[in-house]
Amino acid sequence: MKASARLAVLAGLAALALTGPLLAADPLPWPWKDKGPNDPALALLTSVEDVSVVVNDKSTPSTVAITVRATAPAPGFTELQLAYRMGDTADLKFEFDARGRPPQDVTTEAATPVTISAEYADPPLAKLGIVEVYAKDNCIGFSIKDKTKVDCKPRPGTAQEAK
Repeated sequence: MKASARLAVLAGLAALALTGPLLAADPLPWPWKDKGPNDPALALLTSVEDVSVVVNDKSTPSTVAITVRATAPAPGFTELQLAYRMGDTADLKFEFDARGRPPQDVTTEAATPVTISAEYADPPLAKLGIVEVYAKDNCIGFSIKDKTKVDCKPRPGTAQEAK
């Protein structure tokens, strides 16, 4: 490779490295406003270990950042995300499933810790009381008002209810 070609490649990589933070993802639309379908190929993760929620009502538009520590059933899960559950918004609960795309070749199942972080724009702050995140074995709720974890009771018909 000629020196000028190597220099061009290095300059391009340097430009990407410097602009990476500037290209950070914009907040996602609030799921219940977007109403796009959830990806059926994403599998429910094994368990939720921790949930935290931060509301930023000083930004325009306001945002809600949700961070979930969970366990995947095997290493190699990708496209980790919070898939919304339709429910009654009048109960002030917003529910998500912790999901991810399983690897093509699952040779060994081994509990693997993962983290899902999502920021949503323009949430209905007046109707936002509790965020609940579900996995196969459990769910964890987080009270926005109290800024603490709360009990999460599975809805009838969910995997946790059947246990």
